[in-house]
Amino acid sequence: MRESNKFAAAFAAILLATSFAAAAEDRAQDAAVTERVKAALATDRALKAREIEVETRDGVVQLSGFVDSEDQRTAALMRARSVQGVQEVRNDLSLRDDTRPAERRVADTVIAAKVRDSLQGADLGADSEVNVEVSKGVVQLSGFVSTPQEKARAGDLASSIEGVRDVENQIALTDEPDPAPQ
Repeated sequence: MRESNKFAAAFAAILLATSFAAAAEDRAQDAAVTERVKAALATDRALKAREIEVETRDGVVQLSGFVDSEDQRTAALMRARSVQGVQEVRNDLSLRDDTRPAERRVADTVIAAKVRDSLQGADLGADSEVNVEVSKGVVQLSGFVSTPQEKARAGDLASSIEGVRDVENQIALTDEPDPAPQ
C-alpha cells in the first residue's frame, strides 16, 4: 500500500512540474509573439506604433489604444495577422474622437496614472492584466481578467476618476469563448 502511495505522489509531482513547465513555455511563446507584432507595427510609417498596446494570450493577440483613422485600424490588424505565431487578432483599437464635449480638462497622463493606481488597489485577481490608455479624457481599458465582475469593476473604477469623459471597456475574459475573427 505504501509503495502505491509513493508512486501516486511521484506521479502527481511529475504532472504538476510538467504543467508548470508548459505554462512557462506558453508565456514565453506569447511574449515572443507580442514582440514580433510590435516590430511589425513599427515598420508601418503610417501607424503610431508606440500608441498601440499589444497583449498576447494563448496565441490570441489583442490590439488596443487609439488611432486616427479606420485605415490605421485596418493596417494594424493586417500587420498583426501577418506575424508568425498569431492564431487570432482581437482588434480593439478605437478611433480618436475630438467631438466629445469636455467638462473640466484634466491631463490624460494624470487620468491614466489615477486609473492605474485605482486598478492596482482593486481586487481584480492574480491572473488579471489590464492596460490603460487615455486620449482626450476617454479611457480605454484592455487586457485580460478572469470574470465579468472583474471587468465591470475595472470599468466602474475608471469611470469614477475625475476628468474621465468616457470609458471604453475592451477587457477580454480569459475563459470566454473565442470571438469571431476580424
